[in-house]
Amino acid sequence: MLSRIKNSLIFWIEQVMVRSPLSRFAVMMFLVALVTLVAGILIRLLVPGFDSTGDAFWWVFEHLVVPEYVDDDGDIVKRAVATVLIVLGSILFAGAIIAILVQWWDSTMERLELGLTPVALNAHFVLAGWTSRTLAILEEIMVSQARVERFLRKRGVRRLRVALLAERADARLREEIKLQLGKNWSARQIILRSGSPLRLDDLERVDFKHAGAILIPAADTTASSNLDADSRTVKTLMTMAAELEEAPPEELPLVVVEIQDTQHIDTLRALYQGPMEIIAGDEVINRLMVRSVRRPGLSHVYGEFLSDTSGSQIYVREESQLTGASIQELAYAFPNGILLGLVRPRDGGFQALLNPPNDLRLKSGDHIAVLAPSYEDAAPPATVSPVAELPERAAPKAEMPDKRRLLVLGWNRRVPALLGEFASYPKEKFAIDIVSQVSATKREKRIAVEALPASQLEIRQLEFDYTVPAYLESVDPAAYDNVVLVASERLKSGAESDARAILGYLLLREMMGTGREVSPVLVELTDPSNAALFENRHGEIIVSPLIVSHMLARVALRRELRAVFDELFSSSGCEILFRRIGGDGLAGLLSQSRDRGGEYIFADLQQAADALGEIAIGIRRAGQTRTPHGGVELNPGRDESLRLNNDDELIVLTTQA
Repeated sequence: MLSRIKNSLIFWIEQVMVRSPLSRFAVMMFLVALVTLVAGILIRLLVPGFDSTGDAFWWVFEHLVVPEYVDDDGDIVKRAVATVLIVLGSILFAGAIIAILVQWWDSTMERLELGLTPVALNAHFVLAGWTSRTLAILEEIMVSQARVERFLRKRGVRRLRVALLAERADARLREEIKLQLGKNWSARQIILRSGSPLRLDDLERVDFKHAGAILIPAADTTASSNLDADSRTVKTLMTMAAELEEAPPEELPLVVVEIQDTQHIDTLRALYQGPMEIIAGDEVINRLMVRSVRRPGLSHVYGEFLSDTSGSQIYVREESQLTGASIQELAYAFPNGILLGLVRPRDGGFQALLNPPNDLRLKSGDHIAVLAPSYEDAAPPATVSPVAELPERAAPKAEMPDKRRLLVLGWNRRVPALLGEFASYPKEKFAIDIVSQVSATKREKRIAVEALPASQLEIRQLEFDYTVPAYLESVDPAAYDNVVLVASERLKSGAESDARAILGYLLLREMMGTGREVSPVLVELTDPSNAALFENRHGEIIVSPLIVSHMLARVALRRELRAVFDELFSSSGCEILFRRIGGDGLAGLLSQSRDRGGEYIFADLQQAADALGEIAIGIRRAGQTRTPHGGVELNPGRDESLRLNNDDELIVLTTQA
């Protein structure tokens, strides 16, 4: 019985002490009061000289709270009691209470550093979740100063604020972000909060209701199925949408969502009634890889489109004064930009009309899409004057080989959809060999779900480790038209996957050499830091998380860009081609420039492309595949003298027949 009473008392004390610093402080105050009461009564009874019991209590309290207080009274009993009180005071008051206060301060600071308190912001950016894309999204927002200023100006705020919700926003994560952003880091602009985007209480910490834009990147997954990532995205959006519907703000925030399986797009659209743009991340990567295989070098062009760090980018502007103007009148109205086409409102979203016919006229609400170094350079003149009649545009032509042999090294969940993307070009045929350690039977079963047309694709499964030189050499990589190394999901980390891809690339180069006739190699990486390893090397790289991150950030800042990117990445509609300066298509049209000894003016190249029914957007110089930009130069000066040879190429935007 006594043991149970003792245990109950100890348990009660434990519960009180661990509850909070305030409860511990209350316990210490109770002990101080108890000692004061007991010692005061004893000293009143044992030591004469106190006028009242209250004086005795005060004398005891003074010795407890001021341990260095020395009594000059010679009474031995009084001195003994004072000594005991001084010792107890040092333990109870000076020791325990100060320790409680220090512990409370430390726990408070730790809580603040972890970001467990809610923010109160307006028109800010919310990044819901920490994934392999989050850092790149954050960096893109921080470097896109002009775009951000326009975004904020429309919403009546001045200062950029980004609220990032991560599972644990501790000092380690803060230092990682700070190291990545470098000079773009700002503790006042980037606010970290701990929590999961799947829980409403955690989402409220980033004040998502009053955000200007909410970005939801897909969760990372190494499993063979992407259902987990998409299910998390659906749950996050459902949680936010339900709360916004119950207590809607004055203006619903723009939501930019990354989805992996396009079958879930309709589900997402039904969940949220506000403005929303959906980026199919896997589809974007597949489309870019297929286009880079069909037109080696295109990854450099798309990379400049999606990056805001250098060169020319795509800007979308709404210019009401241009209503009624024709494309023919606007085609050469931009001294520092290139008109790509229009973005027209449609069914609550937007439709991009790139490389449109000359007689197309702007309607009310239309936006213009311009390739330019800055937003200001994308501005049209105040007035548009009628122009001389341009020659009739010919129907664009693009020749492709009858059949292309392709070697795919590696396997991930996207490969079946990648094959489907190749099949989306009905006039082209591909013979594709896939090499992986994953069971060939398992791969064939997964590909069979896609119901790919056998008339276009000849697929052969090879089961071996391509990092073993003897195995790789047995398939003779040099005999293929293209080689693609895809990131593996079989490994636990992106670093291991990239290491494997890099080793495969080095083996390929050793076997195939580095001549100009070597088969183009396309490498998919998952870690942006590994891109530096490929500088001054043959081949192209695609950092898949980086591509999707740039697109998410761009669309969040200007949602009309999603329609432009959809058009540029799709297998129908517009396409970017490389046309040889000395090729049959341009040779006759550039005869006047040839008379100047190979000196060209880009304006002449534009007119030649226009005559072919295309838009000239830049040049690519031959023999520079090992440079960081692959010899690509977009939007050169109109009157800049360009010395080009027959093997150099004009980069054009065309419309597929």
